[in-house]
Amino acid sequence: MTQHPSGPSTASRATQLVTLWRRALPATEVRVDLAFSAALVLLALVGFSTTYYGYAWLVVGVVGTVLGLLVAHVVIARRLPAVVTLAGVVAAYLLLGGPVAVREALVAGVLPTPGVAAELATTAVQGWKTMLTSLPPLDARGPLMALPFLFALGGAAAAYTVARRWRRSVAALVVPLALLGLSIALGTLTPASVVLQGGAFALVAIGWSALRTGRGRPTLQDGGGRGTRAVTVAGLLAVAVVGGLFVGPRLPGAEAADRQVWRTALEPPFDVSQFPSPLAGFRQYTEPNAAELFDRTLIQVTGLPEGTPVRLATLDSYDGSVWGAGNIAAGSGSEGTDDAATFRRVGSHIAASGPGQPVTATVRIVDPGYREVWLPTAGVVTGIAFDASSGSSGSGADRAAALAADLRYNVATNTGVVPSRLQVGDSYELTAILPSASALPTSVGVEGGPLVDTSTLGFLDARLDAWSGQQTDPWAKVVAIARAMRAGAYTDGGSPGNYQNVFLPGHSLARLQRFVRSEQLAGDDEQYASTLALAANRAGVPTRVVFGAIPEANGDVKGADVHAWVEVHAGDGSWVPVLPRDFLPDRNKQPEQQQQRSEEQKTGAQVPPPVANNPPSVLQGPDQAQNATQNRKPPIKSPFDPSTWPDWVKWLLTYVGLPLLVLLLLYAVVRAVKARRRVRRRTRGPARSRISGGWAELVDTAADLGWALPRHATRLEQAGGLDARVAGAYAFRPLAERANGHVFAPDAPTLDEATAFWVEVKAARRVLRKRVPWWRRLLADVSPRSAGSAGSAGSARPATRGARRALTSA
Repeated sequence: MTQHPSGPSTASRATQLVTLWRRALPATEVRVDLAFSAALVLLALVGFSTTYYGYAWLVVGVVGTVLGLLVAHVVIARRLPAVVTLAGVVAAYLLLGGPVAVREALVAGVLPTPGVAAELATTAVQGWKTMLTSLPPLDARGPLMALPFLFALGGAAAAYTVARRWRRSVAALVVPLALLGLSIALGTLTPASVVLQGGAFALVAIGWSALRTGRGRPTLQDGGGRGTRAVTVAGLLAVAVVGGLFVGPRLPGAEAADRQVWRTALEPPFDVSQFPSPLAGFRQYTEPNAAELFDRTLIQVTGLPEGTPVRLATLDSYDGSVWGAGNIAAGSGSEGTDDAATFRRVGSHIAASGPGQPVTATVRIVDPGYREVWLPTAGVVTGIAFDASSGSSGSGADRAAALAADLRYNVATNTGVVPSRLQVGDSYELTAILPSASALPTSVGVEGGPLVDTSTLGFLDARLDAWSGQQTDPWAKVVAIARAMRAGAYTDGGSPGNYQNVFLPGHSLARLQRFVRSEQLAGDDEQYASTLALAANRAGVPTRVVFGAIPEANGDVKGADVHAWVEVHAGDGSWVPVLPRDFLPDRNKQPEQQQQRSEEQKTGAQVPPPVANNPPSVLQGPDQAQNATQNRKPPIKSPFDPSTWPDWVKWLLTYVGLPLLVLLLLYAVVRAVKARRRVRRRTRGPARSRISGGWAELVDTAADLGWALPRHATRLEQAGGLDARVAGAYAFRPLAERANGHVFAPDAPTLDEATAFWVEVKAARRVLRKRVPWWRRLLADVSPRSAGSAGSAGSARPATRGARRALTSA
C-alpha cells in the first residue's frame, strides 16, 4: 500500500499522540506521590464512617481529596509560594463546599449564595464542636457535611505539598499520621476499621517511605538494584505483619484499655435540668382541674400495637423534692460519659438496637394543651423524622427543619427534648424497636445499685419489711412491693370542697412520708410511682420513674391516659417496666373518711388543689423562692453578647462583615508575602545579587500593574518598554545601564552601591504606581502575576523575536 506523500501515516499520528500524552503526564515520581498521598488521606478519612450515616461522606471526601491534590500540584508545578496553596484551598472550600458537601440553598443548584459561604466559614471554625456534641450517626446532609470535605481538601493539599518540597524525606508521613490521629480523636468509641486504619495504613506508609528514601540512590555495590531493594522491603513487611499479629498482643502494655476520644471528654452544652419535672405537674391532666385536659385528645399516635406505652420523659434523678431528668443517665456505669448517656443532637437516624419488633409510628400534636418540651416516643427509638408538611404556622419545611435542629436525645433513657416546645400541628415519623409485650416477668436478673441517695429514705424501712415479706431476690422484692401498693386508694385531690382536698400533690420527702405512714395509702400516679421507685432503690434495686401515657385503642392520648410508672435495670442492660396496672389501685377506689380525718390532723387544714401550672424544678437550685425572684428580673443585656444585637447588625456582620474580613485577610497575606520577598531581595546575598533583585522588583511591579514585560529580554529592552509607559516621567534606561554596569563589572559592587541602587528602585516604583488609578494599585497589591518570580529577572541574554515584537508594540 502506497503512503500518501502529503501527510504522515496513521501509525505516525498515533505515535505522536502517544508521545504528547506521555509528555502531558506528570513524571513517575510525581504520580507516585500523588497516589500515595491520596491513599493515606482516604484511609485516614475512614474514621468518619462511625460518625456519619451512609456513605455520602466518602463521596465528599474523595472529591475533596482530588481537589486538594489538584490545587497543590498546580502550585508546585508553577513554582508558586506555599501560601498560594493555602489561598487555593480556602477558595475551593468556600466556592465548592456548597455544591459538593452542603447541597442546600444554591443558585441553580450549583452556585453558592453568600449565606452558604458564611455558613461554611462558621462550620470550619465551630462545626467541629457541634459534631462532637451531636449523637452519631449524623445525617449526611447540611453544613456538618462540609467537615469531611474540609478535612480531605486541606489534608490532601498539605500532604502532597510536604511530599514534593521534601522529595526524599520521611517527613511526608507527618501530615497523614496527623490526619489519622485526628480522625480517631474525632470519631466514636467504636473503632471505624482496625484493618484499614491500622494494617492498610501502616503498609501503605511503609511502602511510600521505602520508595522515597530509595530515590536517587546508586546501585548496591554487590550488583543488587531496585529488584533487590523491593524483595528486601517485602520481606521486612512480611516480618512486621507476622510479628504484629502474633507477637504484638503478647508484648507488655498490649492489654485492652478503654478507648479515649474527644467527644467523651467534652461537657455537653445542653442542660436538661433547666426544664421543670413533668411529674411535678401531673395533676394538670387529672379531673377536676382548671386545665381541663382530662377528656381532651392531646396527642394522636398511629402505627403502635394496642396497649404500647408512650414515653414522655425518663426521670432518673431525685434530690429529695422532685424526680427529674439528669443530664447524664443514672445507672449507665462506665457508659456514663458516653454519647448515649447524655442529651445530644441527633439526625434522622439513631444508632440504637435491641431485641423486639421493629415498628414505624406517626405522632401528631392535636391540642394546645400539650405544649411541652418532652417528645413522645415508644420503645427503643432508631429514627425520628419530622414531617415537612406539618406545622401550625409558617412553612412546614421550615418548622420541620427547626424541630430537627432543636431536638436533643438521650439514647440511654430514650428521652427526647425539644427546647422550643412542641405545638399544635407538629408531626413526625418514629421508627423504633418494641420489646415483646407480656405480663410482669416472674424472674429478672437485676444488676447495679441504687440510682439515688438512699440515706434519707429510712422512713420507708418499716413499710418495706411489711410489703416485701421474706423475699430475698431483688426482683421478687420489687414485685411484692408493687402488689402491696394495689391495696391502697386512688385520689387526685377531689373537686373543690370535697373531703379529698387534703390529699395534696407533690412527691417530696415530706409528702411521701405522709403517704407511706398513713393507715391507708392514698394518692395518684405521682405518689405511687415515686414511692415505688424510692422503695426499690432503698432495697438496693436500680429503679427510675417514667412519665408517659397509655394510648387508647384508636391511638388517642387524652389527659386521662397520662400515667407514671417505674423501670428496673436488668442484668442484660435493658430496663424492665412495671406499668401502672401492676402497682396502682383502681381509679374508682377512693380513700376512706377515717383516712381523711387522719390527713387533716397532719396538715391542719383543707387545702384546695393547685393550679395547673407546672411548679419549678428544684433542680434549678435549692431555693425556689430565690430562683423565682431572679427569674422575674429581666436579664442585663451585654453589648458583647451577639444574641442581644439587632437583626440588621447580625445581617451586616454575616453578609458584609464576614466576606469583607476574608478579603482583608487575603489582601494582608499577599501584601506580606510580597513585602517579605522585597526585603529578601534588598538585604540577602552579595551586592551584585541585591542590585539584580532591585531590577527584578521593578519588573514585578510592572507585571502586577498589568504591563507585560518579557522576562527573558535584556534590562535595556525592558527599560525601553517602561520608558514608553511612563512617557518621560522617569528615565529607566540610565537605571538599567547602571544595573548592568554593577552586575557585569569585573569588580564586585559594594553594599553601599547596592543600597543607593535600591533608593532609586523605590523612587521608580512610586512613579510606576502613580501612572495608574488607586483601584488599580489595590489590585496590583494582590495580583498573582509576579508570584512565581525567582528574583533574578533581567538577564544579559538578548530578547527573543516574540519579546522584541512585544516591546515594539508597547
